Amino acid sequence: MDAYDRSVKTGDVAGDHEYLIRAALKIDTIREDLGSVGPVIARQIEEAMLGRRSDLDTVSAEAKAAKARKFVAAEKRLQERIARLHERLMEAKNDFHLSPEHISRAVEVALDLAEKPPLKPIAANDGENGSIFEVPVLPGSWGRATVGLDHPHTGVRRPITFDHEVAKGRDDVVLAHLNHRLVQMCLRLLREQIWKLDDVKRLHRVVVRTVPDSELSVPAVAVWSRLVITGGDHHRLHEELTLAGGELEHKRFARITQVGKLEALITKGSPTEPDRALFDVLKDRFERHEDTLMAAIEARSRDRLKYLENTLDRRMKSEIADVRTVLDELEASIRKELKEDGKAIQLDIFSDEELGQIKKDTQALGSRLARIPEEREEEKAAIEKHYANPVDRTFPVAVVFLVPASQSRIKQ
Repeated sequence: MDAYDRSVKTGDVAGDHEYLIRAALKIDTIREDLGSVGPVIARQIEEAMLGRRSDLDTVSAEAKAAKARKFVAAEKRLQERIARLHERLMEAKNDFHLSPEHISRAVEVALDLAEKPPLKPIAANDGENGSIFEVPVLPGSWGRATVGLDHPHTGVRRPITFDHEVAKGRDDVVLAHLNHRLVQMCLRLLREQIWKLDDVKRLHRVVVRTVPDSELSVPAVAVWSRLVITGGDHHRLHEELTLAGGELEHKRFARITQVGKLEALITKGSPTEPDRALFDVLKDRFERHEDTLMAAIEARSRDRLKYLENTLDRRMKSEIADVRTVLDELEASIRKELKEDGKAIQLDIFSDEELGQIKKDTQALGSRLARIPEEREEEKAAIEKHYANPVDRTFPVAVVFLVPASQSRIKQ
């Protein structure tokens, strides 16, 4: 603004022209921060044009703009962090196969095992069927799974959906996410069935599927396993299902290292009820190459552990940073309190008893403040121990035999 001639005044042509240019530049600068500055300086411009004002005062507006810049920057960082977290969430959903169809299937199987009425698909508002379900009346302890289905205002019992997109922006449908009570009870039942004894379990852990001859020339086997990673204090750090397997011939086992290929074969396969001769052949080959197959499963677990090392390291550093932030805030709060207590002791408005209590509180706060540096190191060491020397443990869960369609009656 110093480049303009301040000798001219508003009220004459030259002065008005300069004043308008200066106002326009001010507006343009502040608009970038506040979006609209009409309410901020419109009255000043009007007063200047009427000769009531000789200068444009934007100090307060610029102060607001500076404050707004801080909020805009913080908001931008927050949005970027949310975007990164959402991206990680989507990656986790893909890695763990947490699709609405899979969750729906798990609930369907669990209700069948528990001998409870199935979910009933109902038509959505757009006519699409299969994404919204009516929950039946569930007796006994399963009744807890229906808590929250009644609308809080109308009291009408609402259906559920496993799809976040279907539930978005709606209150007439309840989202059955992974932590929903119905889903949790179903998953708990399925986990229980996996580890039950063979004579009482109702969930089979072996299945045979036929695949097109163009996809597979010899029988193959795929094993789903539960991978648990524990840290230095034997606390669980991570858990997931892994897939490993390979071609299962009479004399050799050839591992399929591409997990995507195994998943594609399983997806393209069709369930079949094998005859006794076929199942005996598959069982014999499985037992013959069991040690090699287990080695492939362990190798897959080691691969996953190596892949997750960076993730676990980031999580450890994040937890250390969170603890440090909490303790830093506590330290700052105690120092502020001690400063205020010091001022209070100097005043003559407290009785001797009250002053004695203030001194005791001050001493206690001082002792707590002195322990914070040591506590930082202790918390850091505990977290590092928690993540130290991660170990993978693998528990096979289910076996899928894949047989070419033309070999549905193979011979050994």
